[in-house]
This record gives sequence, C-alpha cells and structure tokens, in this order.
Amino acid sequence: MAGSTAGSRHAETSAHLYDAVGQVWLEMFGEHVHVGYYPEGWPESNHKKSWQTAQLDHVDAVLKFAGVSKAERLLDLGCGYGGTAVHIAEQLECKAIGVNISPFQVQAANSLARRMRFGEKEVYFVVGDALQPDLPDGCADLVVSLESASYMPCKEKFVAQLARLCAAGGTVILVDFCRAPGSISTSLAKRLASMDSIFATPGNWHSAEQYKQLMGQCGLTVIRDGDWTRNVCGFWNVCLGSLLFRTSRPNMTFAQKYKEVHHRAVRTGWLLLTGGPAVLKMAVGYLLGQQKAVVQGGLDSGVLEYHVIVAKKPGK
Repeated sequence: MAGSTAGSRHAETSAHLYDAVGQVWLEMFGEHVHVGYYPEGWPESNHKKSWQTAQLDHVDAVLKFAGVSKAERLLDLGCGYGGTAVHIAEQLECKAIGVNISPFQVQAANSLARRMRFGEKEVYFVVGDALQPDLPDGCADLVVSLESASYMPCKEKFVAQLARLCAAGGTVILVDFCRAPGSISTSLAKRLASMDSIFATPGNWHSAEQYKQLMGQCGLTVIRDGDWTRNVCGFWNVCLGSLLFRTSRPNMTFAQKYKEVHHRAVRTGWLLLTGGPAVLKMAVGYLLGQQKAVVQGGLDSGVLEYHVIVAKKPGK
C-alpha cells in the first residue's frame, strides 16, 4: 500500500504541476510535447528543419520503425496535449483515445481533436492515472507511450498497464529517455537527479534493458529496440525566438503570421507573469539554458539514452 500511496501522491502533484505550466508549454511548444527526429544525427543536422517538423517526423519515424501501417484503435497512455494521438489517427485513419493526468492538457487535446474534425467517438481524451486507467483489457491494438514512462513512479505497474490494454496480436511502442545500463558513478547520478529537478520525474530511472525485461514479464515479446540518442541529441539547442515566431500552418500570409505571433508573445508574457512559482521556475530555467544544459549534458555524458522499444502481444 505504501507504493500505491506514493504513486497517488506523485500523480496528484504531477496534475497540479502540469496544469500550472500547461498553458505556457502549449503556447511555446504547441501540441507535441516530445523531442524531434534528425535522421542524419547531431551535429550534422544543424536544425535544417523546424522544431515542429522534426517532432512530426519523429512520430512518423517511430511508426515506420515499429512496422505499423494500420490500426483500428490507438491508445496513447500519457498523451500530453494530444498532438501525437491526433497525428497517428490521421496517418493510420484509426480511432484513438488518450489518457492524461492533467485536466488542462486533456481539455486542450479534445479541443485539438475537434479542430481537426474528429468526432467525439473517433478521437477523444480522458483524465486518468496511467498506473490505473479506467479502461477495459485489450481496448486498443496499438498502444503507445511517447516520453511518458520516465514520469511514472512505478515502472512495473506502467508496463503492466501497457500490456493489459493491448489487444491480442497488437503492438506496444515505448519511446523514452532511459538511463545507461549497469552501475553509474556519483557524478552521473547527479545528472539524473538534475533531470528530476527540472522535469519533475520521480527518480527511478530505468534502462532500456530493464523496460524490455518488464515487457517480457508481462507477456509481451520485444521485437525491436532502437537507440536513437544521436537522432534526438541537439533538439534542445533550439532558441526561444524560433518557438515564439513559429507558425501553426504553412502558407500563411504576412498579416496572418504577424497576428498569430503577436498573440502568442502577448499571451506567453501574461502567463509567465501570472502563472505562479512553478511557471516562473520553468520559464527562468529555459531562458537561462538550464533545461538545455541538463538534457544535453545527460545525453553527451552517456548517462541518458533515448530508445524506441517495440513489442507484440501474442494472440491472433
């Protein structure tokens, strides 16, 4: 029961934190709250494409790596603002459901789905704890966790839910930052602790091998594991200006671009001033380069890796 209580406490804390910073993150980063993909690696890529293009490419590359070209229903466990689920639903022409602990992010995700013309029964998002989601067994033939596993206080329970919710014959894809395998030095452990401080992760970092072992224990068969560290390294080198001056869609007129950028700048400034300590801490950390230094330092040191793990659930 102690572990369950600790997990519930972390879920409640996370919900409050993500609600607090959610509006700023949505204004600055958009609906995709994950890294981008650079096939040529870093520094060769040198950000030849926009932040948003790299993020969309990332989702597409994950699907291609997993060999997924069709699905009936997607489940995104830890769905953020719904960008990933909506994009996959568009690409695969499938239904989708997302689960998130933050009411604000779920509201934003449902708004995105409606803007993209998906019906309420086609693509929708619900508030819930990913460690105990109120969903039936085998509810989706494609289950995705994109950078949400690292936020879970109990990795065993989380992977067990991924396996439970996947239909027989379906696919589970876990994409996330992982710790390096084996023992690590005190200085490297401090780098992981810095990640926890910046991103409110709970501290129980797992290696890719540990995730794969958990999948096997839950009856899943791992079929692929890709180390994409070099393909995402450098993503955080994007400047604040490129985020504020991004446009939501291509081929906008100058007047449309100006209106959108002006609105984003004013709204972001207002949210930073009125958002409270959590928002100010996040903003100051980004402006001072702390987030970039922590993530890039972890990747460069080798204590952080980025993996795409694909598993199948036996059945059909």
